[in-house]
Amino acid sequence: MPKIDETDLRILRAIQVDGNLTVTEVAERAGLSQSPCSRRLAALEEAGVIKGKRTILDPKSLGFDTLVIVRIKLQAHEPQALEAFKRAVRAIPEIQIALLVLGDFDFLLRVVVRDIEHYQHLMQSKLVSLPGVREMQSSVIIEVVKNEDVLPI
Repeated sequence: MPKIDETDLRILRAIQVDGNLTVTEVAERAGLSQSPCSRRLAALEEAGVIKGKRTILDPKSLGFDTLVIVRIKLQAHEPQALEAFKRAVRAIPEIQIALLVLGDFDFLLRVVVRDIEHYQHLMQSKLVSLPGVREMQSSVIIEVVKNEDVLPI
């Protein structure tokens, strides 16, 4: 892990809240001049601390009004079974997040769909036929109370 100082943390705090800031704006918020800020940003990217930039779309604006949490229990836990399941999950665009977890279930999936009918079709056509699924439970999200990718740095 690269050595991160307080100046780097000020830079990271600024860009994780607003990835559209110019180098000049980041430098201003971090208390630096533009050139050192630019060098630090490049070093943080090179070190893999900054993984990239993306635009966050509003799902509801695009007709994706329903979020579902799906809990999956697999029949087997051998490496081949896990990899087959992971590969299949990565190929389904409606699955936004797939987490391998400890507990009663093996995976938690966050699925975004247009509506319940879309989810029903997805479940019947793809989710139930994922490799190695023994049990599946779904919960429709009523309200997202907090949804942030911001680290507490």
